[in-house]
Amino acid sequence: MSASYYLSRTARRLRLTCCLLLVTGSPILPAKNLPAKAPVSASAAASVSAPAFASRQAALAALPPLMLWVWERPDDTRSWLANSARSSKSSEAGDAASADLQAQRIGVAVLDTTVLLRDGSATVRRRQQPLRLPPDWYAAGSLQPKAPVVTIVHIDMARAPHKPALNERQKQTIVRAIAAAAKRSPSQVVQLDFDVAHSQKPFLADVVQRSRAALPDNVALSITAQASWCVGDAWLADLPVDEVVPMAFLMGGEAKRTQEILINDGRFPRPECQPSLGLSLDEQPWPDKLRSQRLYLFNRAAWSATPMASWSVRLGAFLP
Repeated sequence: MSASYYLSRTARRLRLTCCLLLVTGSPILPAKNLPAKAPVSASAAASVSAPAFASRQAALAALPPLMLWVWERPDDTRSWLANSARSSKSSEAGDAASADLQAQRIGVAVLDTTVLLRDGSATVRRRQQPLRLPPDWYAAGSLQPKAPVVTIVHIDMARAPHKPALNERQKQTIVRAIAAAAKRSPSQVVQLDFDVAHSQKPFLADVVQRSRAALPDNVALSITAQASWCVGDAWLADLPVDEVVPMAFLMGGEAKRTQEILINDGRFPRPECQPSLGLSLDEQPWPDKLRSQRLYLFNRAAWSATPMASWSVRLGAFLP
């Protein structure tokens, strides 16, 4: 069984993501060398094809309180994820695996697809780099349903003189990419990472509206957001999204104001921006009063090169 995870080929980093024991897993294998799946009976196939979560609210609620943003690089997150499950009380072997996956305190949000907008075109690129996850997250060579893995679609916009037209073709390409990435998400949660200027907000809003309409009712739609969108701007409240992840890092000129708000209140003023929060490991210190149900962590370095032990105390407050 391979502990490698192949999602998409992408460019760029995300803009915006309790000491655990390191375990060993199977070696990374190229996608073409993955072992063939064993034959599946009709009854088993029916159970596999059935949705793991009946609603998008249930899918989102099942995500762990700590999510690691994983970018386009070979990486190994097992030292962060191994033994991160709370003890399960399930007595049935068939339910134990599912219960353990839902009990994970740390999950990953992995860059699945990048859509490059340039002039009037849109180019879709899938991930090429492998990612190692705990072997027990797999069954028959594939990630198990309910595994805490969120697929991300990142929108990369070219700069002048090839500034994107933001036309209908580009809009449709993004929506299709989101729908496709959602099908690859074992958690039934897909995240859109799209950083736009003020004048481009209507384009993003329409993309979100169309994406929500294109997704099944039991798939949750998450989006990243600039910190400034969560301070005084109410436009996010009208978007049909299930989660907004404000990125409290790489804030540029708005950093001081945002930091003051987080230091004093521990969260953003806009209610849609309060349940989740995005932070970066290399922008310290974090405000002491931070309050959120779910924390997404960005890391400039590979997670395999970042010892979990050095962060266990600081992150302990986010791990129930």
